[in-house]
Amino acid sequence: MKNNINIAVVGLGQVGIYLLNELNTKKKEIELKTGKKINVVAVSAKSINKKRRFKFNKKIFYKNPLEIFNKTKVDILFEAIGLSDGISKKVVETALKKKYMLLHLIKHLFLNMVII
Repeated sequence: MKNNINIAVVGLGQVGIYLLNELNTKKKEIELKTGKKINVVAVSAKSINKKRRFKFNKKIFYKNPLEIFNKTKVDILFEAIGLSDGISKKVVETALKKKYMLLHLIKHLFLNMVII
């Protein structure tokens, strides 16, 4: 079983940036409880320069979230864009096709995909 878990967070609005901050501040606690080391290896949003409440490593930033699938090894992808179509839908569909563990944090897209 793997000891390292690579995580990507797509969408750095209120939900995404809060999640990223929680992962970073509770990294040691998560590792102690699970025996797994959490590595945030990719983040994506519309703008790298937008003022946000919490800081993140800009070296792992992707303007286009679809690039994450080809350039980074990810175990868990958190999708928090908040749209039900467009890039949000493409990210979810690509993650499912590639058999990523996907946590879709916004209910709109999931409901639309289930209804279709």
